Amino acid sequence: MNILEFKTEFERKIVASGNDIATATTYGNSIALFLEHNKAKYDSPLHVTFEDAENYIIHLVQKKYSASYINTFVASAKRFYPINGQPRKMTKLEYRKNPPKCPNILSVDEVKKMIHAPIYLKHQVVINLLYDGALRRSELINLKVEHISRSRTITIVNSKFGKSRVIPISQRTLDLLRKYYKEFKPKLYLLEGDSSKEQYSAKSIENIVKNTARLCGIHTKVTPHIMRHSKATHLLDNGASEGYVADFLGHEEISTTHDYYHRLTIGAMQRMFDEIDSKLMNAA
Repeated sequence: MNILEFKTEFERKIVASGNDIATATTYGNSIALFLEHNKAKYDSPLHVTFEDAENYIIHLVQKKYSASYINTFVASAKRFYPINGQPRKMTKLEYRKNPPKCPNILSVDEVKKMIHAPIYLKHQVVINLLYDGALRRSELINLKVEHISRSRTITIVNSKFGKSRVIPISQRTLDLLRKYYKEFKPKLYLLEGDSSKEQYSAKSIENIVKNTARLCGIHTKVTPHIMRHSKATHLLDNGASEGYVADFLGHEEISTTHDYYHRLTIGAMQRMFDEIDSKLMNAA
């Protein structure tokens, strides 16, 4: 069983389909461990059965692996076999429910400190877009200059699950982007590395968020995802429906406490964003 060859091609196709390298590596490592577990039984990964996958999950449970770890395997298996011409083999694998936990959410006042922190202009753009657009880190990395409109919208192209969406940003963030563009003149990606057209690194974005939080006297752990989660929470706290927030975040479906799905227009979204932004600017 040539596990490395299948793993490498699997990761390549995940990246080619629009996911970032970190996601591809996580899925690739997960499926490789599963195949390694079954390599004595088969000469090809494609001969592995659905029952083998179920038994592997039981093995992980017995070894006391977390629900998140097991769900990563389930997700990787659900992608690996369709990519390799077996679309129905793992469709009935079930995700495990994660135990409820209280996420770390920034207050409006803490966000205000971060978006107005006296930091490098490019770093200000990172902080403001992560919160204002509730962007995933990979979405920010892949954001191109052409995806930003003068009408205060951003187009997110081929994000998680291959979905694209249009979201509003505040006038404050648009003004910041104009200032940034005049100074840095990015060629392709909004955030470029040391050489032209080179994407900014995921680690750099993570460090910017961590260091800015520390500068602002925020002692809890702050990550790019927490910026995104905080914006979603602030929208819900200000009356946004779960359907709206799911649409805004680019979620594939609404998964908790909902009984309707309500899609708002870009104009309605902008009015709600203006209300949130006003609170940020005027908070004591």
